[in-house]
Amino acid sequence: MRWSAVGSLVICVVLVLVLPWPLPYEQSVEEIMQERSNHLREQCHTILTHGTNQSASGARTSKPQSLYYNYFYQPRFQMLWCSISKVASSSWMYQFNRWAGVSRDKIAQAARDMKALARMYYPVPTRADVEQMKQNVALPAIRFLLVRDPMDRFVSAYEDLIVRPQSDNYRNLRRFIFREVYGVDSPAGTAENGTATPPPVPSFSDFTEFVLRRTNVLDPHWNTYYNLCDPCFLQPTVIIKLETYDRDVAHLLRLANVTTGADNYDNARSGNAFEGHRLNVNHHRAPGDTLHRNASTIDRLAELTKEQFERLYRRYELDFRLFQYDASHYFAMYGTD
Repeated sequence: MRWSAVGSLVICVVLVLVLPWPLPYEQSVEEIMQERSNHLREQCHTILTHGTNQSASGARTSKPQSLYYNYFYQPRFQMLWCSISKVASSSWMYQFNRWAGVSRDKIAQAARDMKALARMYYPVPTRADVEQMKQNVALPAIRFLLVRDPMDRFVSAYEDLIVRPQSDNYRNLRRFIFREVYGVDSPAGTAENGTATPPPVPSFSDFTEFVLRRTNVLDPHWNTYYNLCDPCFLQPTVIIKLETYDRDVAHLLRLANVTTGADNYDNARSGNAFEGHRLNVNHHRAPGDTLHRNASTIDRLAELTKEQFERLYRRYELDFRLFQYDASHYFAMYGTD
């Protein structure tokens, strides 16, 4: 009997060591969303109690009447979305227009200003409207926004609007950047055929200096999340990160009972005409895993001085804090703790 018991124990030990067992516990997407919302709420409480950290220069500067201009309420699916430029906003503006019954052709014609098109169908809500949505227990609105690493977004704004501008406004902005940084315009040159050439492209350092100096130029493509969406008031129930875009969007669609048919969710169309289509990047692996980071962001930030980077971080510090983004690997580039 004794040897039988010992044999059974040995067999059990062998099975524990040999047989495959479930992987370590992994959070569900519901738990992740709850954690993100809880963290945001805690940070907002700290801001309300102690004010914004004086080292953070991203305190709100938006006019009160403009705070909700980026809010869009979709009554069919009970969705309240805050649009943030450079964070899949084109994809979702397209989708909200489709949900309003706008044809693809009409959206394509207004591709440069889909927001104005959407406003024809989604009026700007008032603060009271949003409060009512938040307090409606019977039909609670799914409040959501999309964010990404603030430095990735800032670099993307430079690459898309300054390096490769699609409008005269941003081509002309190049000249203003030179004026701000160097005190003189950089006028367009003249090509051999006598036509004017656009101003030269400001460096990333020049662009950064311009943004940091001109606090009154609150372009939505590089304004802060805190300014654009007032997240402490919105209190989003779903925070979608571009780093986990596909998984997070799938969760949102399930919550709203949105199917992926053409009449309901039209982002699954062919091609990649709009920013954010099936975007799923991962910039936040372990600090040493540089192969999987956004090389463009790292390379561009390396063009800044330590002092410039620290000022830039302070501009977006609240965004980093509110949405759990880690900047330690950026500071490590400059030998800063």
